[in-house]
Amino acid sequence: MNLKQVTGAAVLVCAATFGFSPAMAQNTSVAPQSPQTLAAQRQALGTMMKVMTVDYQQTRLEAVLKNIADVTGAPLVVLWADDRNQVGLDKETLVTFGAVDQTALTVLEGVLAQAGGDPSLGGASWQMTEGGQIEVGPKQRLNRTRRLEIYDISDLLLEVPDYNSVPQFDLNSALQASSGGGGGGSSPFSGGGTQTNQNMGKPEAERADEVIRIIVDLVEPDQWTNNGGSAATVRYYKKQLLVTAPDYIQRQINGYPFWPAEQTQVSQDAKSRKVTLLPPKSPRVVQTAKVPPAPANQPAATAGTKPVEPQKP
Repeated sequence: MNLKQVTGAAVLVCAATFGFSPAMAQNTSVAPQSPQTLAAQRQALGTMMKVMTVDYQQTRLEAVLKNIADVTGAPLVVLWADDRNQVGLDKETLVTFGAVDQTALTVLEGVLAQAGGDPSLGGASWQMTEGGQIEVGPKQRLNRTRRLEIYDISDLLLEVPDYNSVPQFDLNSALQASSGGGGGGSSPFSGGGTQTNQNMGKPEAERADEVIRIIVDLVEPDQWTNNGGSAATVRYYKKQLLVTAPDYIQRQINGYPFWPAEQTQVSQDAKSRKVTLLPPKSPRVVQTAKVPPAPANQPAATAGTKPVEPQKP
């Protein structure tokens, strides 16, 4: 699924068109993300590409996340449960998790999958903030911050018509006309005419509904209002989808605009869709050429030395 994001003034125009309620406007960003925001987010996410080998054995969650932050230098903002917020991660949760030569982001996601709270309530995840920090916590808490993204799906709606009433070409008629010389005569084409029976396929609105259904069924299905959730909404408007959702949901739809496509891996099956962010490929050069060994009767030259010439008599 390749969705092209539309940014700029169109975001504000569509927000005004659909008239978001004041309650939604308080925690929903409708302004396009600035280059400074995207640069800060890319820098923060880059720190999580550091490779780690860990072996947490019944370790407190607070100590685990502190270890990840200390090793990577990543700006993690952990949403803990406290007196002010009952919804949050529990510092005392014990974690048993191991990984060998994995990115810190992979380690973080593995830890959250194990210690992220009640799965029936959505579990836990991470997302980028507007300030370039990495927010970690239960999805219930992450849902408090949402933004509007507009995705151009015109290429997904395109359907080539099936013309089933086409003119027939009479080769014999064409050969007789050419052998007779001169122009004029009847046309070698017959039939066809107006394409009244062409198959135009499904209506555009119906095809758009199918795209929406794929998204809400594969990307965090429990969070969409279409499925009874309250965290994300999607509407169709003039070949575009208007998606209001937390960052972790937007990421699963189209990745991040600041992260290279070759470092974004999409895995999808009949039940879910997952976007995995990968580190850049290693710049190391691997030597594959074979160097032939020196002849057995000739000693190999030693680097940094010259052969001694015989002295003249």
